Amino acid sequence: MITKELSESAVEITSIFNNMTDETIKKIPTDVINFFQEISSKDYFFQYDKTKKLNEQRLLPKTKGILAVIYRDYLCDDMEKKDYIEYCKKVNLELERQKSEKYDSNNIFEKRNLLKSKEAKEDIQEQEITIYQKESFIKKIFNKIKKFFIK
Repeated sequence: MITKELSESAVEITSIFNNMTDETIKKIPTDVINFFQEISSKDYFFQYDKTKKLNEQRLLPKTKGILAVIYRDYLCDDMEKKDYIEYCKKVNLELERQKSEKYDSNNIFEKRNLLKSKEAKEDIQEQEITIYQKESFIKKIFNKIKKFFIK
């Protein structure tokens, strides 16, 4: 299924293909080139800036992914392909490790407990204990007599 995002990415990829050298473009099968030309959006416009490198261009995320696959499958030699695949594996493993640390159930509960204990400490600090003492019977009588003389 061809989505709007894919057809916009096809416009960007076609523009990049048009700015490649003949030697590089020959490595890519004509079926792939024709496919991207056919599904290109008529409403989306992308201008490849020749003064910037490819990684400096403002590309859609889907375009970057498709270009990575094209690079891996068609433009790399065997040695580069091995290195590229190993690099991708390392990056994916690192991302998975970060996710597992972030969403580890033990860490989530520890963080929650830390937050609760901090909130509890703040509540205790905010609450001040005030002691109300009832006046004794003698003090009440004494205060009434005082008021009587002050008037």
